[in-house]
Amino acid sequence: EENFMETIIDIIKELKPGVDIDVTTKLIDEKILDSLAMISLVAELGDEFDVEITAQDIVPENFATVEAIYEMIERLEDED
Repeated sequence: EENFMETIIDIIKELKPGVDIDVTTKLIDEKILDSLAMISLVAELGDEFDVEITAQDIVPENFATVEAIYEMIERLEDED
C-alpha cells in the first residue's frame, strides 16, 4: 500500500514538477491537477497499474487525494 501510494505521488510529480504533495494533499482543491494533467495522469495510472480508468471513474472525488486515487485503483483491480 505504501509503495503503491509512493508510485502515484511519483507519477503526479513527473506531471507537475516542483509540487510538494503527500497522500492527503487536496489535488483538485489546490489546483495541482487541472484537466490536462488529469488526462495524462489517467493514462499513466492505467499503464502503471494495468487498470482501465473509464470516463465514469474520472470524477473529482476519485482524484481528490492520492489516497482517493489509490482506493479507485484498488476497486478497479478487484473488478478485473
